Amino acid sequence: MMTCRLITRAGRVLLAAGLLAMGGCGLLTSGEITPTTAISDLEFPPADTQELTDQHFVMNWLLLGPFTFGPEDFGGAQQQAAADKEFMPDEACLNGTQTPPAPIAWAESQQIFTSPNGDGRVVLDKVYRNTDHAAVYAVAWVNCPHEIADAKLLVGSDDYLTVWVNGEMVFSYNVRRRVGAPDQDLIERITLKKGYNRIVVKCVDVIRGWNFYLRLTDKDFKAIPVKPRPAAPCQSGES
Repeated sequence: MMTCRLITRAGRVLLAAGLLAMGGCGLLTSGEITPTTAISDLEFPPADTQELTDQHFVMNWLLLGPFTFGPEDFGGAQQQAAADKEFMPDEACLNGTQTPPAPIAWAESQQIFTSPNGDGRVVLDKVYRNTDHAAVYAVAWVNCPHEIADAKLLVGSDDYLTVWVNGEMVFSYNVRRRVGAPDQDLIERITLKKGYNRIVVKCVDVIRGWNFYLRLTDKDFKAIPVKPRPAAPCQSGES
């Protein structure tokens, strides 16, 4: 069945939400739409468990990329500067409606990832066939049944990672190449509004592995289960 991609208009790094905010889209302004794809529902009460599985991570994403660069670009070697490169204008506001430069394109539909070990890993190598020296954007919406003012965001990446929540940059890692693992970095004081919250990830790969992890907890580090929604079928006249 055809599914719709576009949506209708309407050392460790420890950072606090908002400290890296640079402009941003703001709520219900540019970048904010009513999504019909890449949606996951947050389920409450949070899970008091130490055994994390895919259901505790955001696994439903809409991808844009890959944006490739040369092995000598960004200073070569570790290429940390690639993490700060804006491969798309207004990257904080990405929502699936922007037009990228050819031949780069948005994925035709959402992708619900299943990690090889059930550990919440979003494996980009499987999508982009082991591409090296590249960046990708991943966009997701998490639907929260009520406002949360003090959630925590835990992420990991291979190699570099930037995260925006509702248009505000909350995290950036560009120290050195690393092997991705769950919970490598903690971002505190994340505010989730009632309803849809848009998360944008930029993940940059230098060589070999390319993946990231992203999950949410409450203020007491209890994992918030995440349930991906199936893609909505296209209506007549949509593509």
